[in-house]
Amino acid sequence: MSPHACTAERSSHHYIPPRHICLRNMEKPLKNRLVVAGIAVLALAGLAVAGCSSDKKDSSSTTTAAPTTTAKSSSSTVGNVLPPIILTPQMVNANEGGTQPVPPIKVGDTVVFNFGTPEKGTTITAMSDNPSVFEVTSKGTNDGTVAYNAGGKALAPGTAKVTVGTTGNGIENFDGTFTLVITK
Repeated sequence: MSPHACTAERSSHHYIPPRHICLRNMEKPLKNRLVVAGIAVLALAGLAVAGCSSDKKDSSSTTTAAPTTTAKSSSSTVGNVLPPIILTPQMVNANEGGTQPVPPIKVGDTVVFNFGTPEKGTTITAMSDNPSVFEVTSKGTNDGTVAYNAGGKALAPGTAKVTVGTTGNGIENFDGTFTLVITK
């Protein structure tokens, strides 16, 4: 504000020094600026939070192997992520010594072949006879710091036989065959 804008009010009954009028007139624009600045900060914060989330589903099928675990499969979910279906040596085909049935598997489910922690330097491989129904996405390994199981993903309804074996460190073992029936 220029110094000429600070003049005494003529309709006033009391004399108000020009500097008081000036300060009083400057308070409104300053308050308005603070309110606008506060709204702008809140809007930017809202945009930042909205930019961190998305309703779009990622359609890429990048899957990493699940760490070795002894957890049992359950039907509970965390958010929109289903737990993997854990298949153990007891679930191989009955003619190979399996004593437990393979749990139901649906299209989109992730399957982990849990044969325990692989020895350091060995690899657990899985091979599907029908990759359009069940795709093997990872090998089981152990680099000495972290161990992973072999795993894959159910892609379409149908039946696939998955053969699992261990190689490395002079070992060449056939671990078993799983018959996976995939439903919608």
